[in-house]
Amino acid sequence: MAVGACGGDDDGGTEAADTQTITFQEPEDPGEDPFTPPADVEGAETVAVQQPFGGSGSNRVCDRDKLIKFLEENPERMAEWARVLGIDPNIRAVKKYIAKLHPVTLTQDTQVTNHSFTNGQAVPFQAILQAGTAVLVDEYGVPVVRCYCGNPLGPAVFTPEAKCTGCPPDYTPPKQCEFKRGRSYDETYYRKTYYPNGGYDEVYISQQRSSPYKDCYEAYPDPPVVTAVNIYRPPPEPEPAPLPEPAPTPVPEPEPEPQGLQCDPPRSQLEAEQCAALEPPPPPEPEPEQPPTDICNDGLDNEGVSGLIDEDDPNCQ
Repeated sequence: MAVGACGGDDDGGTEAADTQTITFQEPEDPGEDPFTPPADVEGAETVAVQQPFGGSGSNRVCDRDKLIKFLEENPERMAEWARVLGIDPNIRAVKKYIAKLHPVTLTQDTQVTNHSFTNGQAVPFQAILQAGTAVLVDEYGVPVVRCYCGNPLGPAVFTPEAKCTGCPPDYTPPKQCEFKRGRSYDETYYRKTYYPNGGYDEVYISQQRSSPYKDCYEAYPDPPVVTAVNIYRPPPEPEPAPLPEPAPTPVPEPEPEPQGLQCDPPRSQLEAEQCAALEPPPPPEPEPEQPPTDICNDGLDNEGVSGLIDEDDPNCQ
């Protein structure tokens, strides 16, 4: 048997030489020359492990944002990391690729080929990842990254005479899962045009229990959600409903013109003259009241003796 894990052995060497030695690695052993600092975190859930030599369980879970951030800040490592996994060595492609990987916990010891980052290059070596190790699997369910060290993983290379270093005494690895690229999870389980990143994880978690690899690993039940990139393009924001047009200010209708002649006030000089013609003539001035005529105000010398008239007549005083 022969596989790979985080960090190589002390001898380094070629891939052919590494197939003769298998390194047994516990979940929190990064090994020599890891690609990244730990890219997993403590989760709230513990995944039970019932395999021999596998411990009681693990709460380690891959944090894809941590892995993306480190590779983005270290482009020389990112390019070599991408080359091993056969993706374009640019950060946009790497981000999208990592965002679609699924965090799982190995429930049995698993053989893989891993790659340390030594002298600027990815160096393959063989190892056994102990049950409880947090890894990322691709859309086919194949382990491709060990998160405690960020190392890319490849298929195991089995060599019957290989020597295991670090294995428990009298260790016999369990029957290995046969990982292969069949129909992808995207083709099998995702039926809508858009899933938010958290929803993408939820679909995988619910379906993994019936996958061909349900006895090899378990989908972590509550992984950190990717925030660095959208897995699917989100739908466009709906355009806001147009605001209703403001109601026009009502224009008061003009008062209807009075019909006929208008004298108060008249609307024209002609109408003023017409109104004046219709007014009744003013009443005549009263005649001054005439005092009654008698011998004292008739302007005559009624006695014919004194020659005195009216008020001058002593008889009228």
